[in-house]
Amino acid sequence: MKTALLITISILTAVGNSIAVEGISADWTKVAAANQSLMGDYQGEWSAPPKGNYYEINKPLAAQVIHVRGGVYQVHFYQEHDMRADPYFEGVGKLEGEMIHFGVNGWSGMVSKEGITGKSGSISFELKRVVRASPTLGAKPPAGASVLFDGKNFDAWQHGDGRPVTWHLLDQERMEVNSALWSDNRKKKIGGDIQTKQKFGNCEIHLEFRYPVEDGKEGQGRGNSGFFFQRDYEVQILNSYGLDGRWNECGALYKASPPKVNAARPPMEWQTYDIKYTASVWNGETMVSAPRIEVRLNGVLIHQDQEIPFVTAHAFASRTAHPKGDGPIRLQDHGNAIQFRNIWITR
Repeated sequence: MKTALLITISILTAVGNSIAVEGISADWTKVAAANQSLMGDYQGEWSAPPKGNYYEINKPLAAQVIHVRGGVYQVHFYQEHDMRADPYFEGVGKLEGEMIHFGVNGWSGMVSKEGITGKSGSISFELKRVVRASPTLGAKPPAGASVLFDGKNFDAWQHGDGRPVTWHLLDQERMEVNSALWSDNRKKKIGGDIQTKQKFGNCEIHLEFRYPVEDGKEGQGRGNSGFFFQRDYEVQILNSYGLDGRWNECGALYKASPPKVNAARPPMEWQTYDIKYTASVWNGETMVSAPRIEVRLNGVLIHQDQEIPFVTAHAFASRTAHPKGDGPIRLQDHGNAIQFRNIWITR
């Protein structure tokens, strides 16, 4: 379903072989409700009263405040961000005025613009909001790189059937998935995945993306897209902020291998993929070695020299044979208004 958070009072004009959108009055980053400003990452410490001859103080503590729907949040506490470990606490928080209050299983506290404060038994804690931007955000293409998207046009891209790209070309060097544009007779929907005109095998690629806040949606319905090598091997894009990091969530080799950790960031924050892809090797019609991949999501290593055992697909029955030879890079239209920018590739 097309998100209502994109307001497009627009004029469509041709630019090269693409359709550009002018006159965007507001995008989904500007119309997010005020109470959603409390979602995101928090970092701080906890302390406890003296025990014997020592005093437990200044122990690190991390938290995520995850928007669920209007006025409802999930609040999670961990020892630190970007690690796989059982959380200290998971509970529902509710917005009351300008603060989120939570309390269950001995934990209680509140989230405000100043941060998070609260208690768990004899332990007290205080955390501040942090934005953990990727270290490669805004990375410039090195000499010899092929720039696939710099925000100016869609010259390097087309739809899978050869049509000119019908996604939105926005200001600030962004593009956005477009799943709501129809032909004049309204019998054919314009949109769908886009892919590079050029084909690639072994390569390294940098890509930046972000997903909106989609009130009330969950699971595969939030911020869903995908990033494909050789057209058929998908690295998942999904609003997985605060989720477990499973094999169908952000950073996963879709339905093949989960990320080592869930490094997904909150909605509306720009994120990065930095990926080294090694294509399959063939001897005639026999595949000698399957493709392999190294993936960093927001600078965090989530796959290291990982074999891709099969073509990624939702169902086992849909998995085709391994593609042979070079193939295009593909970006998925899954019906969510995902934005992309700063895409470049080296061989």
